[in-house]
Amino acid sequence: MTQTTERVGVDAKAPDLRENDVARILALLKERSNVTVTGRQGAGRSTVLRHVVELLTSAGTTVVQVRGLRALRDRPLGALVVAGVTVAPAQGQLPALTSALASLESLVGARGSAVLVVDDADDLDPASAGAISAFQAHRQVPLLMTTRGTGRGCDESATLVGGSLASARIALGPLGFDQVHMLVHHLLPGGVDSNAVASIGAASGGVPGLVVAIVEHGRRSNSIVLRDGQWTVRGELWTSSLSGVVEPMLVGLTDGQLDALTLLASAGALPMRSARDLLDPNLLTDLDDAGLLQIHTTEQADLVAVFPPLVGDHLTREGSAVRKLLARERLVAAGLDPLPDDAGTSASGHAVLVQMFSQRISARLAAARKAWEEDPSPAPASRLVEAMLEARSRPYEIDAVLARTRIADEQHEDRARLATWAALYRAAVGGSRDAALAEIDAARAAGCAADAALRAGTAGVELLLGGIESARAALGALDEGAAPHPVVIGVAAEIELAAGEPGRARALLDTLPPESDEHISALRAFTALLDGRLGDAVREGMAGVRRGMAAYEPTTVLEHAYVAASALWLQGRAVELDDLVLSVLELGVIPLHRRHDEGALLALAASAALSRNKLAYGASLATQAAALRTVRGPHAWMDSAEGREGTPCTSQDDAARFLWDLANERLEAGYISAGVVAGVRALEMNADPDRALALADVATRSGSPLLRRLADYATALVSQDVTELGNQQAALHAVGLGRMAVRTAVARSVLLIDRGHMAAAITHADDAWSTAGLRGRDLCGLFTPLDQAVNLTTREREVAVAVARGYTNNEIAARMVLSVRTVENHILAACRKVRVDNREDLGRAARTWLTCVRR
Repeated sequence: MTQTTERVGVDAKAPDLRENDVARILALLKERSNVTVTGRQGAGRSTVLRHVVELLTSAGTTVVQVRGLRALRDRPLGALVVAGVTVAPAQGQLPALTSALASLESLVGARGSAVLVVDDADDLDPASAGAISAFQAHRQVPLLMTTRGTGRGCDESATLVGGSLASARIALGPLGFDQVHMLVHHLLPGGVDSNAVASIGAASGGVPGLVVAIVEHGRRSNSIVLRDGQWTVRGELWTSSLSGVVEPMLVGLTDGQLDALTLLASAGALPMRSARDLLDPNLLTDLDDAGLLQIHTTEQADLVAVFPPLVGDHLTREGSAVRKLLARERLVAAGLDPLPDDAGTSASGHAVLVQMFSQRISARLAAARKAWEEDPSPAPASRLVEAMLEARSRPYEIDAVLARTRIADEQHEDRARLATWAALYRAAVGGSRDAALAEIDAARAAGCAADAALRAGTAGVELLLGGIESARAALGALDEGAAPHPVVIGVAAEIELAAGEPGRARALLDTLPPESDEHISALRAFTALLDGRLGDAVREGMAGVRRGMAAYEPTTVLEHAYVAASALWLQGRAVELDDLVLSVLELGVIPLHRRHDEGALLALAASAALSRNKLAYGASLATQAAALRTVRGPHAWMDSAEGREGTPCTSQDDAARFLWDLANERLEAGYISAGVVAGVRALEMNADPDRALALADVATRSGSPLLRRLADYATALVSQDVTELGNQQAALHAVGLGRMAVRTAVARSVLLIDRGHMAAAITHADDAWSTAGLRGRDLCGLFTPLDQAVNLTTREREVAVAVARGYTNNEIAARMVLSVRTVENHILAACRKVRVDNREDLGRAARTWLTCVRR
């Protein structure tokens, strides 16, 4: 079973999930420090060790490897014998130990660099551990070892470290969602539904071995299937065969600890106060030390849940029936609701926060269904349809609710609300404009007199599937002198925002009170975005995301996240954008009617990843965005394939053509904001003066300062005018469009190189990097055209960066296993290409954009 959970990374083509950890281990070993790598089962300790050994061996380092074997713990020196260390047969333990030390000495050799590697040091027999400790103290050979735990009682392996060498510990924690995303896309080549990625990440808790096991068992059991070219989760991820992967994680637990863990698994996410009331605090501490709990802090309470969630699934699905029954009885007696029998904890999420989202969504759905079953009238039905869309219920289930709802003549507002939700469902899930409008027409034909609400519903459908003019026509003129329906105001404002008219949207939104609902709050943040007030858009959007997270409202989170992510992309804050998008996607709770928001977030994150030179990660996000089967939203980035420039096998010219066609289509339908943004991105990839002129004409006639500024930027890019590019760079930086400012600076530097002004180009690029501050590092990928123009080889770049870090030529030669003469030649070649006269100036250049590395 251990083999299954540790096999991540065996495939040479698999993504390097622990690249930074491997680099840090190598650096510590080169500094002659002992290194202990810790991590739970399935964290990939052995995989990291294997990568490190391969790199050490390729660099000429002697590596002696030993592995602890639990089955041989009672056999003195058994681990050393299996590792190939000669132990001469002799009476007594001391002669055998002496023989083992002599054999280790011969394996390491008298000279040269060497590293002693011990995998699974927890399982060494005491005699082998003693021999290794004695040898390490005597020879001062750096020791690299792996152990399982970091809690109390897990430090016995620390006795292996002897002598005076410094020691460091590296803990392999759960993978980030971006790493889970890349691993899942490697295991499931092609498009993967984002909810599938989120579900797999949630169940595994980010433990790489569990990700692999879930995918492998899911494909065998057909719970993960390829549907319409996209991998999706069908039904539940849990299968009984996964118990074999989980059970080793529970080895060594006492009956009391298993009882406590089963109770927590049955509860889902539980307030820490309640957990302390139900369980001995020492039990909670023991389980936390074993790495089987996760804590999440909210403003209301500290929450605790089983970790990884797959362990909770095992306990609630396959554990002792008596233990489960007793746990549920204790929860009920304490006034707490156990999870339903068919709801495993992995369905609740990767983190405690995700568990709370899932539990709240399930609770809202259950309450809405109960209310509708007691009274199948339009008001309960509309609340139930909304809850079902949020919970991603199957279409036939929603159809059944709509068919069985009873309509009374006097329920006009409730009837209109139900018709609007039904229309939204038909539009978003089926993508049928006719079917969506038929729901509202049916309400009108049945005598529904709530005209304003019905007009707002019709306009919402037209905004999603028709065009700006048809949406405006459906809404009609707002009544003069009368207070319009708030729903009408919201739809009217969103139409104006899609049309690139933030001033008109602001005037409409100002008629509503400041404490309006979250949808209106998101529209206000969107207005700030199109006004060019990017800082306000980020602040308001992020505040809305936090409110949505606290209230466990996925629609609120998505609407505000879209605005904040768009502003962060424009500002060039790629790292923060990535963090925001991942925090939303890992929730795994994208409502069916907000899939276009999901597509926009994926496309924005893909572009940000490419800006950071994270090419493989950007490609996986772009593939996922392009594979979405959803309606095209009314705003920028909301086409499901808009991030396709990062997808494999899509050339820049093909992506530019696609984006320009998309821009024309959006502009013709009146979606000015989406059309201008798509057009600008097309011009970034393929400069075309005629297209830039046409786009500038459209943007100039809009009421959006942001769109006008973007069109000016695109015009400067295609101008091939060094002076105009310089002016635009300063102007863009002044208004906070950091991404565009850096891109303009790089274009200007490349142009200077083409015209033979290499020194001026390099100086300008360094200034642009410095002006961008941390954003320069965020936008490393935007410097690629400059990198290509300078054309350093890989070795020349590595040597230049080493110079920047202060290494002498001799030190560089030793680190790279090169001759000093070869290093000198690389430095001369790099100086010539970068147009600097000496080593110091090369080092200055290599501290900025030359440090960018493609990943």
